[in-house]
Amino acid sequence: MIGLMKAITFVPLLGPWRTASGPLYRRLAAATAEAAASGRLPAGSLLPAERALAAALAVSRTTVVGAYDLLREEGWVESRRGSGTRVRAAAARALGDPGAAATAGAVGGELTRPVRRMDFFRGLVEASGSRIDFLGAHLPAAEPFVAEEWTAAAADLAAQLGHHGYLGLGLPVLRAAIAAHLTAAGLPTAEEQVLVTSGAQQAIGLVAALYLRPGDAVALEDPNYPGALDIFNHARARLVPIPVTAEGAHVERLQEAVVRESPRLIYLVPSFHNPTGALMPEAHRRRVARLAADTGTPVLEDLTLADLDLDAPPPPPIAAAVPGAPVVTVGSLSKLVWAGLRIGWVRAEAPVVARLARFKVLSDLGSSLPSQVLAARLLRRAAAIREVRRHEARERRRALEQALAAALPDWTWSRPAGGLCLWVRLPRGNAEELARHALRHGVAIVPGPTCSPRDAWENYLRLPFVLAHGEMGEGIARLARAWEDYAPAAVPGSTRAAPAPPPVDVLV
Repeated sequence: MIGLMKAITFVPLLGPWRTASGPLYRRLAAATAEAAASGRLPAGSLLPAERALAAALAVSRTTVVGAYDLLREEGWVESRRGSGTRVRAAAARALGDPGAAATAGAVGGELTRPVRRMDFFRGLVEASGSRIDFLGAHLPAAEPFVAEEWTAAAADLAAQLGHHGYLGLGLPVLRAAIAAHLTAAGLPTAEEQVLVTSGAQQAIGLVAALYLRPGDAVALEDPNYPGALDIFNHARARLVPIPVTAEGAHVERLQEAVVRESPRLIYLVPSFHNPTGALMPEAHRRRVARLAADTGTPVLEDLTLADLDLDAPPPPPIAAAVPGAPVVTVGSLSKLVWAGLRIGWVRAEAPVVARLARFKVLSDLGSSLPSQVLAARLLRRAAAIREVRRHEARERRRALEQALAAALPDWTWSRPAGGLCLWVRLPRGNAEELARHALRHGVAIVPGPTCSPRDAWENYLRLPFVLAHGEMGEGIARLARAWEDYAPAAVPGSTRAAPAPPPVDVLV
């Protein structure tokens, strides 16, 4: 094994690492990974101690700690108590030849972007122990509705047992219930216009698979829902960011982008935008629908949060504004009822639904039949469930706002009229760096760049108001302790704020 590398010897191996873009800790991690991949930093090398390297580089110890944390996450180094941090023997082979590592962008570039966004989903698949997660924006199951309808659904399910259960388009009674639900929301819909999916995430993925080829442009809001960004990145689409105002996507900028970039798809969250909570007014929806009709550019309208209006009801969907416009609408019961149902839908013209159904069958042959039976019953009670959920969400929003105001009074946000998130602005510093401090204090948060197609919004974070009051209060207390540790190292003005001009940067 190679012994301790002194900081004075280590620094020249990094090259001009400060000239890269992004937070300092990520630049340092990227340079270290590239040195390991190229062989300049041999496997088994014991890296400098955190304080020594911080002094040699004239950076804070926080920067070095964050870099080492990121290198461990991606498998470049390993640490043992009392033995320091070493370059893993397998790290240099992880990407094949050293040149591949360099061209891949190493840590901090394209290689880490999916990993960073997957932090958003880790709470769903990993046991967090005593950690408190402000990651997913989903309430617990709507009690007692789910339990009551599950008991009552036994006869409905028994009637389906003679069927093989593979329903590519979805259970007819559920498709009819979804059509009625959308019609009541102002979007006249027939059963043949509905495809049942396994949540809105699959619905977005199916639409991406139908419309996109590698290199195609997608115009979408910035910031945005991380899950959608992952889908479009996986499709190898070229993302065209559109600013978000207090009234949703900036329509003039969207029109300019359609002319300039000729996107193959427009993705919008017009009703209680994730993560800002912005609500697009009806006039703007008509303009978007007319843009789609005039240019033939399909719009993917995500209405997953539309049923959670807390202060103001949403206007009719974009798809209702101009009949016949190429607008595809997706929705879900994950926010209104329960994410565990895994029931979503696509609403489009019947020929588009038929094409999407072929992709759906290739994916899973059809969504869970018991879940569809239960969902059909729950949709009949959607109005009652909505009232209960709105009250629940308002109370949790109030609790989160009160906890933040008491523990972190210099953090700011605009109260969303609906949805399940606060989009919070830090007074200084970098949200990704704060997120690493927060993990060490037992709380997980989503930093702004995770929600951005261009890694912007470094001084913002997304905080859902979905936890029980006690857990939420404890989570904010831990976050306040993390901020107390981090804030002294955060130099005012050091963040790369989102470069949106004043007329549209009105989120807080």
